[in-house]
Amino acid sequence: MGDESLPFAEQVDPFNTGFIEFKPPEVAEPRWQISGDDCQVVTVMLEPSEVLNTEPGSMMFMSPAVDTNVSCSPCDGCVRVCAGEPCVKVQLENGGGDSAYVGLTPNFPAKVVPIELSTMKGFVAKSGAIMSSLGDVNISTSTDCNPATCCFTNLGMCRQSLDGEGTAFIAAGGTILVKDLKEGEKLIVDSASVVGFQDTVSFGITPNVFCTFCFGGEGCCNATMEGPGTVITQSMSFEKYIKVVAPPPKAGSQRMYRGAAGEFNFD
Repeated sequence: MGDESLPFAEQVDPFNTGFIEFKPPEVAEPRWQISGDDCQVVTVMLEPSEVLNTEPGSMMFMSPAVDTNVSCSPCDGCVRVCAGEPCVKVQLENGGGDSAYVGLTPNFPAKVVPIELSTMKGFVAKSGAIMSSLGDVNISTSTDCNPATCCFTNLGMCRQSLDGEGTAFIAAGGTILVKDLKEGEKLIVDSASVVGFQDTVSFGITPNVFCTFCFGGEGCCNATMEGPGTVITQSMSFEKYIKVVAPPPKAGSQRMYRGAAGEFNFD
């Protein structure tokens, strides 16, 4: 088969949509490596006494020198719960004198999206999206007091705000696409497909017409975003994945899923 049958093989964005497939950023001194095409594994190197914060259940393997602790302070726990995270976080600390490694995986079939906060300032992540963090990462709650965006999007009232100079690892499903919005540029996106965006992006909603709302499978509203700033999207959100794999309900029963990313009732 010749190259003429693959007209898009060497083109990143042939239709000039502004969306490009996410590629992990290149860093001068790599501290982590992502393996696999899907259901990925991120391997992180820890220096002596260095701590890696992660969500419960994400550790896949680690060096014998790594010690495991659990942090559950009342104030931090309350913030994490409001942002869609477990009330505790697992701390993996290198207790040895040499470098040690830790392998982490998301708690659902997903890719690992590293966010280098030294270059992507003021990142707001979807509730429950953050898997782990390395280095100077401050995770707080970004509160949206707009009733429209709180009630009619998939992002809720509380989201996770990231600041610092370290690296945050976010779990996202399917194909990950990134778009850099210019000043005043607008985008309409399915709110369930949003992974996160910079806090310079204005977030709003646009209502769907009645027939689309009832029969189009798009809900009553879509999310609108206006630049400047970066937006990261996913093709297979956790909610969509659960709806696909959940078994059909029996008569008079309800389909319920409880997991690290939340609780879902599909009836």
